[in-house]
Parts: sequence; C-alpha cells; structure tokens
Amino acid sequence: MHEYVSKARGGRVVQTPFLEPESQEELRRLAKQEGLQVAAFGGLPLAERKVMVLYPEEVPQVSDPTRVLLVRFAGDLERLEDTLREIMEPGLLGDLEACVSLREGSVEVEGGFLVVTLPKGHKALIEAGLEVREPTPGEIPQSRERVRSVVVPSLRVDAVGAKGFGVSRNYFAQGVKAGKVKLGGKTAAGKDEVKEGDTLLAEGLGVLTVRKVLGSTKRGNYKLEVEVHKG
Repeated sequence: MHEYVSKARGGRVVQTPFLEPESQEELRRLAKQEGLQVAAFGGLPLAERKVMVLYPEEVPQVSDPTRVLLVRFAGDLERLEDTLREIMEPGLLGDLEACVSLREGSVEVEGGFLVVTLPKGHKALIEAGLEVREPTPGEIPQSRERVRSVVVPSLRVDAVGAKGFGVSRNYFAQGVKAGKVKLGGKTAAGKDEVKEGDTLLAEGLGVLTVRKVLGSTKRGNYKLEVEVHKG
C-alpha cells in the first residue's frame, strides 16, 4: 500500500487495482496520515473488492474507472471466478454476482452474472470469447437493500457478515467482539454460526437475513442467498 501513497505525494492522482477490504482499510489509514483524499469504487452497492483512487485536496473529484458487465456463463459463481482469474491479469477483477431480480416476492436468476472490472478487463473477456454485454439499468442493482448470492468459507457470523456487508472479516470480527452484532436478537459470539432464517443486526452496517443455504462447493465453501438492508 505504501507504493500508492508514495506515488500520490506531490499532487498526483493514483489509481489502484481492485483491493480486498483489508487492503482498503490499510490504504485509507496511510492516505489519511499523508493528508490525501481517497475515493473507493466497487461498481455495485455492496461491493467487497474496490478500486481506490488517491488524490490531493485541491482536486474536487475523481471519476469512477470501474465497469459493470453481464456475462453469460454455464456454471456457478466459484467456477466463473476461477475462469476469469485465468483470463484476466491480477487486479482487474472486482465483485461477481448472480444477476438476480425480485418479482412478486420470489427470486429469479436471469442466467447471467454481473462482473465488475476495468476497461482492460473488459477487453480480455471479449478476447477470450465470452458472451459479454452492457447490462440494462434494471439489471444493475441500485438499492442498498437487496437479495444477493454469496460464497463464504464458513457459516460463522464473522465470515457471513463480512461477505454480506462488503467489509473485511477482521473489521466485522472486531464488531462481534465489541458486542455490536446481534444474531436472532441476542449478542453474537465469535464461534456462532448462522442457519437458514437467521438475521444478523450489525450496528452501523445494517441487517442481513440468511434466506437459503444453497449447499457447499467443491472447495468446501458454502453458497448462501442473503437479503441485505445496509444502513
């Protein structure tokens, strides 16, 4: 993270690749120490991976460099991510989500995935022969209240909460330790696990409900359908 801050010294505008939440937190801390402004762009309202742009105070604003694309793919989220990491250079891949819409109270998967990337990543997708197009406005979630599919390494409160709210696991675990997270109305403990129908209330972040546990993946991760109301 220090290299980005070093480049931004002297009034330069510096853009990072997509960073995980832990790296975002570290970069914000370092930038604050140097008096630099930081803007984060994830393409989707609840994005976990984000591109950070560092800039001096005299610059009024910076533009969003990310692109949200709809990719047709015969497979699940985990398999798609493996495929995209083979196609793209490191740092070009942001969040992935099943293209889900709410209709008459039910969830319908539209047969595609939303992929957040950068212009160079878009070019790589096309060159790889994937079916890619710009999503319609209705296919891109705008609300911070929505149903989404996530893949988590375990059903522990800190793993599910971090993924659902798009923050680092360490950050969410600190909130659990401080008593700021409730599971089913009771203060959650670090060892607690969620199940279908459970609701997490995280102070300062919002409410997450586990609608379905869709099963496990080949790597031993869990696929969940969650409803997030971000505060």
